[in-house]
Amino acid sequence: MRAFRVSIIIVSATAVALLYVHQQVELVKLSYSIEIKEKALKDVLDHNEGLGYNIDNLEAPNRLEEALLAKKVEIAFPKRGHVVRLASSKHKRSDGRPYILKVAKRYDIFAFFDFLTPKAEAQVNQ
Repeated sequence: MRAFRVSIIIVSATAVALLYVHQQVELVKLSYSIEIKEKALKDVLDHNEGLGYNIDNLEAPNRLEEALLAKKVEIAFPKRGHVVRLASSKHKRSDGRPYILKVAKRYDIFAFFDFLTPKAEAQVNQ
């Protein structure tokens, strides 16, 4: 009976020790994984910052002005009504330009009640 009790204590102590070691090994693995992901995130953020700088530099008014003057392009501000807002498109042509799918319009909150009023239809005069 005493040997059985001692063997149960030894088995349970061994199991607890193995669980502790397993937990510590998993913590080390997780630590390495976090370190790798933090490095990747830092690289992506640095790359993003570089791209943002390039975009700001390419869109800088001075650079645009120099490019337009070099090509002798004359521009003027658009007048009211000359600007049309278009919806963005996810699809692109083979040459990289986007397709224009539809004209963006503002959402009408009262459009739900349109079924209550008759619609005007165009008529042809003959």
